[in-house]
Amino acid sequence: MPIPRRVLPRAISVVVDVEPRHAGAEQGVDDGCATRARGEHERRHAVLAARRRVSAAVDEGEECVGVGVARRGAKSVVEVVVRRRHDDDDDDAKKCGAQWRRHSFARAPCAVMDERGASDAGATQRDAWTPPSAADLEARGHVVVKRAFLVPPPGIGDATAAHAHASLSTQDGENADARARKRTNGGFNKRSKRGGGGGANAGRELKLCNDYVATGTCKYGDACKYAHDIDAWMRTKPSDLPGECIFSALESGCPYGVRCRYASTHDGGASSSALTNVETLPKPTSVDKEINALPREIQTKLRKKMYDFTRANTIAKFVQQPKEVRENGTNAATRVDTKSGDGEEESAAKRARAAAEDDNVTDVGAFTNMRAVEKKVIDFKNKLYLAPLTTVGNLPYRRVCKRLGADITCGEMAMVTNLIQGDSREWALMRRHPSEDVFGVQICGGFPDTVARCCQLLGDVVDCDFIDVNMGCPIDLVCGKGAGSMMLEKPKKMEQVIRAANIAALCPVTFKTRMSYTDKSRVAHALVPNVAEWGAAAVTLHGRTRAQRYRAEADWDYIAQTKLASSVPLIGNGDVYNQRDYYEHVETHGVDTCMLARGALIKPWLFTEIKERRDWDISSGERLDLLKQFASFGLEHWGSDDQGVENTRRYLLEWMSFLHRYVPVGLVERGPVTMNLRPPMYVGRNDLETLMASTKSEDWVKISSMLLGPPPEGFMFQPKHKSNAYGGTEGGQAFADWDAQG
Repeated sequence: MPIPRRVLPRAISVVVDVEPRHAGAEQGVDDGCATRARGEHERRHAVLAARRRVSAAVDEGEECVGVGVARRGAKSVVEVVVRRRHDDDDDDAKKCGAQWRRHSFARAPCAVMDERGASDAGATQRDAWTPPSAADLEARGHVVVKRAFLVPPPGIGDATAAHAHASLSTQDGENADARARKRTNGGFNKRSKRGGGGGANAGRELKLCNDYVATGTCKYGDACKYAHDIDAWMRTKPSDLPGECIFSALESGCPYGVRCRYASTHDGGASSSALTNVETLPKPTSVDKEINALPREIQTKLRKKMYDFTRANTIAKFVQQPKEVRENGTNAATRVDTKSGDGEEESAAKRARAAAEDDNVTDVGAFTNMRAVEKKVIDFKNKLYLAPLTTVGNLPYRRVCKRLGADITCGEMAMVTNLIQGDSREWALMRRHPSEDVFGVQICGGFPDTVARCCQLLGDVVDCDFIDVNMGCPIDLVCGKGAGSMMLEKPKKMEQVIRAANIAALCPVTFKTRMSYTDKSRVAHALVPNVAEWGAAAVTLHGRTRAQRYRAEADWDYIAQTKLASSVPLIGNGDVYNQRDYYEHVETHGVDTCMLARGALIKPWLFTEIKERRDWDISSGERLDLLKQFASFGLEHWGSDDQGVENTRRYLLEWMSFLHRYVPVGLVERGPVTMNLRPPMYVGRNDLETLMASTKSEDWVKISSMLLGPPPEGFMFQPKHKSNAYGGTEGGQAFADWDAQG
């Protein structure tokens, strides 16, 4: 049947500049198909720009039926397909509907799809697609997955991708609705943190006063910014989430009471989880109290700058003195006169009085320089060391890793300036669970005075087994302040910081660094022979430079060379993804152990594989059990109230942005799988395994809903850190702004 001219579609093509909004936006289109937008913002930008430019070219009475976006060099070609409007009872239009859809695909220079034509075009493209061979996958830097499990990449017979290019008018309406809805950004918007942000009666976001709920009284009275009217608050509380409260097995009951999002299951209430397919989470029979909470009185002193840092200040002055003066004052037993340089043995009390009376006397007796044998010794040899991981290396995640075999854990990196100012968010990184038997904290600072103050404060407040100083973070914000990798450019400052930390701390001090700051030279091998004299107990060396970030493979040959020159135990770091990698580095390259970072994020059972010397073909059900365990630990750590549930959901999703990179062992045709290989598009052995392999954040949200119940209305998740950093590829820059190993 010929297509009537009055319903024949026509295509209007325009070239639009699309500004990239994030890493990966510069990647082009595969096989001439319409691009899957590398971010919804870029696609909207192109669509809106196209609509403005073609509005004058659309005749009166025409309607838009599809839009496609494709790359043409540095430009983006946006094609809008229009046709003559027709009434619902237009029989001619109905009869030839399939024909005009096929015609629009044939006419368009880039594939244009809408809901009605997606199935026809998708079937044709899928039939023409041939799975790549093992050689093709290797050439592309992909994991060699068995051909039976491979599927076409997005845009080839992908109904979801087709739906993304729906009609312009419909998409604009949906965008307007999305903008009108409240955005929660994973439950971490600023207003929700402040208990409303819109006044004392901010409805849904108004929080109950913890003290009033627990004791019935509040010391702030009517001036309290939180709610005291429980009945009024209950009327604004959203309906309970499906699932059971994890605290229901405790004799004391749920500590969150009416604030719990699963309060309907308290006191033996029925759960709706069976009706909504929500998994039952593990329930603790007892809750161990976490360690290292900052006392309120100390926080007040820090914020008012009333904390006594006399000892740390003296240490900072001491380590910045010339070497001759430091050697004369070693062991804090000598009074050094800056006029004559003569010293004499005397008591600490006399030295203190003399320093107060004479401005020319440097008091080196205000501190005691503990000898290494007086501090606790940490044996790193052949111990599985979980790296300090920003955002994802939180306490619930570390508990999961401890159960899987991690021996040593370390908290997330904290900035020393924020710690000595009493910042609650930074101090939350110091929390330790009793199950973490060997636990360290990682701090980052570039000056001996602030590092010394921080170490003194940690010794007074925190229970930890060692302090790790980060001298390898590549973030511009950190390096711009003279900390992180910038310390490699200032070896004297590095020495002063390590000396100050060692003297001020009551536990061993280690530090983590990279090979060098730039690619022009390597400096780590020249530093490590002296670190024992500085006071460091161990060194962790990341086998990349700051300039490389994560764009190249770790240089383990250089790590082995540095180990030979090191005066302290050396821990290697970089690209450890399986048990063969670990034993090769320990046995061949000679390191004392390896720090496990991204490998432990993608497959936390790596600790089990190393200890059992096997490749674990973990099932999707076992992986789901790990997620359930994390969710239970998260509710125990952050709470089962509204904010606690959404915090747990947010951090679970952050972790899943790494977990989806794992390719099951049973699907791999040729190995070994390394850190820098990309997973191709594939389907799993069951629906759950396929869902866990999805690269779409909305699928990760679906999994979180299976564990925690549905998210709030308008919930959107954008990973804080990009996880597609593959060495030697364009995507390696994705980690440019984050040091995954702390």
